[in-house]
Amino acid sequence: MNILKLIHQSSAWQRVLIGMIAGIIVGLYFGKQVSALSYLGIIFLNLIKMVTIPLIFFTIIYGITSIDSSGGLYRISIKAIATFILTAFMAVCVGLITAKLLQPGHNVDLSILINNAPPNSQAQSLIDILIGIIPTNVVASLAEGHILQVIVFSFFVGVTLHTKRDSCQDLIKICHQISKLLFQMIETIMRIAPIGVFGYIAAIVGNEGITILFTMAKLVLAIFVGCIIQYILFGVMILLWGKMSPMPFYRKMLEPQLLAFSTSSSKATLVPLMKVAESRLGISTQNSKFLLPLSAALNMDGGAIYQSICAVFFSQALGIHLSWADYGTLIIMCTIASIGGAGIPGGVLLFLGMVLQSVGIPIDGVLIVASVDRILDMVTTMINVTGDACVTLLIDRSENTLDKKIYDS
Repeated sequence: MNILKLIHQSSAWQRVLIGMIAGIIVGLYFGKQVSALSYLGIIFLNLIKMVTIPLIFFTIIYGITSIDSSGGLYRISIKAIATFILTAFMAVCVGLITAKLLQPGHNVDLSILINNAPPNSQAQSLIDILIGIIPTNVVASLAEGHILQVIVFSFFVGVTLHTKRDSCQDLIKICHQISKLLFQMIETIMRIAPIGVFGYIAAIVGNEGITILFTMAKLVLAIFVGCIIQYILFGVMILLWGKMSPMPFYRKMLEPQLLAFSTSSSKATLVPLMKVAESRLGISTQNSKFLLPLSAALNMDGGAIYQSICAVFFSQALGIHLSWADYGTLIIMCTIASIGGAGIPGGVLLFLGMVLQSVGIPIDGVLIVASVDRILDMVTTMINVTGDACVTLLIDRSENTLDKKIYDS
């Protein structure tokens, strides 16, 4: 009873860790006898698949219709979203290049995952991809899970509702309520993640041995390297775009970065980050109060690196060849996932499944990544928070509202 009470009182990442350790012990002790436990992982993955399409659809509508269209706030919002997309694109490219150079999946055997893998996407030209993302039958796109087509349709719905917001307030409220309902569903699903991880890890270790888990060290190292590169790029952006020395930024951001690293929560870091932004970085109160919460909700550069490297890792480990068209798809999907996944409980793992599925990689890999998600989440959250502050600083600078004396002090 004391053990059950301890598990109940532990945090989400601790429960996943307990599930992983229990899975390793059971797998080592019982061997192939526990192969059937893999169905616990399959049930968890199916629950994720169940909400992925509606979540993407309503999250995008929620984001677009939440933008205030009044005057300077509208201009700043456009600047912010454009910068989010730019930094996310940079982060995805950093992740893909890092994974190609370090090859974390080289000589790693994850063939156990290939049994349920769909056929890999065929090579397509850029024109074919652009034509293919426009749905001709929206109902079929939603039913068959054509994610890019769903994203395009939801974008058009969101923009249309935003332009007609005065006459569509009731419909917008319904969309917002549905998106919040889906967030609650994700929270519920993530509560059974430890059970899914336990079953899947037990089955894998029972069939393949414990060495399969040591392969994750190469993945963790690659993501760490990608995050370091992205951290340096933030300083380059401040130097070139903001025309300021990045050293005061790095020095004054240390406290919120450590908080983000220790809590793995952008929300927990938000208020201390606002204080640092206003009192030490010289960012105006208006932009700090508006842009930092917006960044926490839409900006996840660390997550973009995480997802892109994981995709290449699994393609290498499974021997799945990625064409140039596949890399183009990954750039699009990881950029969208880094924006859409921010602020959603379990957002990185949820959207990782979407990213893997978009290029024909089995999403079973999500459960393997979940075993090291906590340590990766600590590093990527620190990068996310640093990116939020960097974007806010640069936009405040472009609006001529940054107090340069405070920044340089």
